[in-house]
Amino acid sequence: MVREEFDLRKLVKRGGETGEFIRHNKALCTGCGRCVKICPMELWELKKSKAFISPEYVEKCVECGSCWLVCESNAIEFSYPKGGTGVVWEYG
Repeated sequence: MVREEFDLRKLVKRGGETGEFIRHNKALCTGCGRCVKICPMELWELKKSKAFISPEYVEKCVECGSCWLVCESNAIEFSYPKGGTGVVWEYG
């Protein structure tokens, strides 16, 4: 089955400046790839047995926290953006 291309960013708009809300500790990363598999926006990738997040994640992330939830090595820290900033869901 071929996945139909759809830009999920069309479903949301952003409000305010979120700042950094995901931190990745590469020293703790085991390279399991769970963050790569679960991210709906495909912001994570594996390089040389370590996960890396896109430098554009602040603009593209839908703030679901899935990467943080599946990281068993605690290499990912996630905090929701401060009130009044971040994703504003318009559809759903």
